[in-house]
Amino acid sequence: MHQAESARTTYEQLMEQTKLILQRKSEPSEHSPTEDDYAVLHLTVEASGAGVRGEDLALAQLGVVRFVTVMTQIVSGWGGKLIEASQHSYTAIFPMSVPDAASRCCLCGIQILNAIDTAINPSFTEEGLDLALQGGVGISMGAVFGFETGLNLPADSLYYGEAMGNAVEYANMAYGYVIVDKVVKEHFERSATEFKASFKPYRHHEWVGYRFDVG
Repeated sequence: MHQAESARTTYEQLMEQTKLILQRKSEPSEHSPTEDDYAVLHLTVEASGAGVRGEDLALAQLGVVRFVTVMTQIVSGWGGKLIEASQHSYTAIFPMSVPDAASRCCLCGIQILNAIDTAINPSFTEEGLDLALQGGVGISMGAVFGFETGLNLPADSLYYGEAMGNAVEYANMAYGYVIVDKVVKEHFERSATEFKASFKPYRHHEWVGYRFDVG
């Protein structure tokens, strides 16, 4: 009985606080909403090993920290910004106002996957750690809308846009590849770039993208 009363009281108090929040006059935000064109990179990561099975949480933490540290410096090095992160998915944006943003985004995706295969996983093996990662990258391009929430948690900035949703879908199409949409492919082909890139059609259910590779 006490548990039920406590739950009811908490529920009612939170509803009252909700009403008070909604009754307040909204203060003008210091920051205006933004709308800019970005190349959007989404990375889906899966892990296997003792840390993933919950047998060794310290190992799981080590793997996450090591991966995020490496991935963040790669994204930053190619001119991107990491805007969302969880254990299994990461999103970065590359402003199209910067020359070669689309190609930088694609190359960033290639390097992240290569880093997993040739640096991060071997580091686990060398240390005798029962942990391995695999990832897939999806890239789209288009308008992204930014909003400042004024909150410290869960996020002080939120981003929305069709390109972000598309990038997630392409990232989930296949592990080990960078899959881009038609907009990115055509933009890359129109751009004056020295990179020799190939785009092979890749279908997953109703989604059709292009597997990106570079010489």
